Amino acid sequence: MQSGRHDDLPASPMPSPLNHPETRGGSPGDRVPFTRADLERGPCHRLSAGRWANAVLYRYERDGASWVVKDFSSRSFLVRNLIGRLLIRREFGWLRRVDGIPAAPRDAFRVDAYALAYRFVPGLSLRLTDASTLAPGFFPTLEDSLRQVHARARMAHLDLRNAHNILVTDAGEPSLLDFQSCLGTRWLPPPLRRFAERIDLAAIYKHWARRSPGTMGPERTAALASMNRLRPLWVLRGYIGARRTGGSRD
Repeated sequence: MQSGRHDDLPASPMPSPLNHPETRGGSPGDRVPFTRADLERGPCHRLSAGRWANAVLYRYERDGASWVVKDFSSRSFLVRNLIGRLLIRREFGWLRRVDGIPAAPRDAFRVDAYALAYRFVPGLSLRLTDASTLAPGFFPTLEDSLRQVHARARMAHLDLRNAHNILVTDAGEPSLLDFQSCLGTRWLPPPLRRFAERIDLAAIYKHWARRSPGTMGPERTAALASMNRLRPLWVLRGYIGARRTGGSRD
């Protein structure tokens, strides 16, 4: 989970800068809202400590704006350089693709080789939200935004069965989080692209069926049932969406 209201831990100092030129800001010539040095002056509030191979998440305030910072710099040398650098570069690429799509993170940029940031949106994860408080249009809006991710950004999220990756904003609107597991679909054969998109849609239909089954309609119900029949054959079952939450995805 990367944005929204959390049981914030006490303000935490950012890790010291690493002895690498890329830790002093973005790529040469980039104009970024803040740098590693700015982060170190804080204060930063830790949102999630993560596991040993996951990023630490911070909320950082700068010039009246709130940001989520996803940062691998405090991890071990091997993790931050073999995993962190790759995942930050990869996720930043996906976030650039979805910028401007409703329900997607906004204004993402790379702080340095080990961290990225995007606009903080106050809210609560779907997993922690009472179904009775969801607006009637919440799931249709979520479905429409996800279809825009598929059509405009040409990518599939693939980690939406984890209800922590869907934010219910303070305005009652959906927001998608954690684009680390995405798959680009631009060059996939059409049957594989459609299958990846069906995985995403079935994921939100799962949440929809549990929280507002009477509003799904027969087509969505059938689509969810069809994907559920295939799940025992899916080699990624039990991996996607479980690795950061200990297997709890809803």
